[in-house]
Amino acid sequence: MTLALTACAGASMPESRTPSSSPSLSRGVAEARANDVQQRITDAFPAGSIATNDTGRRTLLACSDTEVSAGGGASITLNHEVDVDATYDAITEAVRPDDYTTATSTTRKGATQLTVTGPHDDQYLITIYNDTRTVQISSFSECFPGALTDD
Repeated sequence: MTLALTACAGASMPESRTPSSSPSLSRGVAEARANDVQQRITDAFPAGSIATNDTGRRTLLACSDTEVSAGGGASITLNHEVDVDATYDAITEAVRPDDYTTATSTTRKGATQLTVTGPHDDQYLITIYNDTRTVQISSFSECFPGALTDD
């Protein structure tokens, strides 16, 4: 199975992004926070279920004229099918201590998707596809000062 965590692979940017209340937040801090949560999400999968985990590069996405978010992704291939509900419950428990909330919805393809939203408006979309042994995760950091032209 493959787990893909990307900003554009089958997931959409969250509809509304709230500009950051912390103008001193740096890109590095925002990306580090998002990477930490992304790691906790993958660590919540059942032991031995992940065959490969390929984390992609982050890209900037506009939050406003003066702030951007770092969208990111990873591809994970699973060794075997996992219990989707139990895995989503484990992810929920892994992020709950830091005031993250979760909600499930159904994708256009009929798969159950878990949305994890953080207290700083960071967001993670996780979809497990047992039929192909792939999982897709898209992540969006909190907004921070910057522009799409920043390197």
